[in-house]
Amino acid sequence: MAMMEELISIVIPVYNVKPFLRTCAESVFAQTFRNLEILFIDDGSTDGSGEICDELAAQDPRVRVIHQPNGGLSDARNTGIEACTGKWIYFLDSDDAISPVTIAHLWTACIKTRADVAVGDFLRFSTQEVPQERRSFASESFGTEEALRRMLMNEGFGHQAWGKLFNRQLWSVLRFPKGLLYEDYAVIYDVMLGASKVAKVSDALYFYRMQEGSIMHSSIGEKNLSLLDTSARVTQMLPEHYPALRGPAVRLQVVTWLRFLSDMLETDYKLFPDVQKRIIDTLKSYRKEFLGMKDVRKVDKLKFRALMRGKWLFYLMYRASDAKKK
Repeated sequence: MAMMEELISIVIPVYNVKPFLRTCAESVFAQTFRNLEILFIDDGSTDGSGEICDELAAQDPRVRVIHQPNGGLSDARNTGIEACTGKWIYFLDSDDAISPVTIAHLWTACIKTRADVAVGDFLRFSTQEVPQERRSFASESFGTEEALRRMLMNEGFGHQAWGKLFNRQLWSVLRFPKGLLYEDYAVIYDVMLGASKVAKVSDALYFYRMQEGSIMHSSIGEKNLSLLDTSARVTQMLPEHYPALRGPAVRLQVVTWLRFLSDMLETDYKLFPDVQKRIIDTLKSYRKEFLGMKDVRKVDKLKFRALMRGKWLFYLMYRASDAKKK
């Protein structure tokens, strides 16, 4: 007997994405899973995206549109969390798209494994044409500690909120922090701590559009500094729940801070001297622990040792490493 589809809310923040919005919407309308509540949160768009949302609502009765003054991605997502009524919630960025079977396979994985979260893989693309990727849709499930470990180790569980299906109860209290970059990273570990089990679907179900000027490719400014506090908080928080996660959390923080320091130096060698000192002093405190880890790449240990010898040597090594990748 077929399972009765539970209501799933798809929250889509919208801000000035007119060239991509219909493609995103079409990928949602094409879902084989039909019991959907589709929320477009127009976050003060000025390019006509809000009007497109209204047109989409006229096309499909499952669509709800909320127009609000511009407050940023976190604010728009939080509005969606508070407005949605589904048992499950899925975040989709409005310049991205999903496979026709995304919701069906993530929900089925949750039901079959009794998981509170389901995670699929994703594909990056930069063309106008959305890729179509279908494979076996094999799934497995993990306990909370193992899922968190895999997130820390970047083993198929990313830090982003998009592309994951959540039991809405996990968001009953939690919200995305407003005014911060890396807002997903700042809340995702808290959300995952509330999950009793996490399902993993091993195929690409989410299509992430690469664009020029994204956070990943921008120079370092004051707003980026929140990443340091977020990663330090994760290192402190997770071992309080699962002591065995201390090593993976430290590893992630060190690698993240090394990359951050490199980007700072690339932006301006003398940028934020107090922050640079904080990074270097903190990394020195992890020296013995980090260098003693067996699951750290040799190149990361080399960069760490270079920094311990001097900032200039570290900077030269990072530039040489990046040049080899190009």
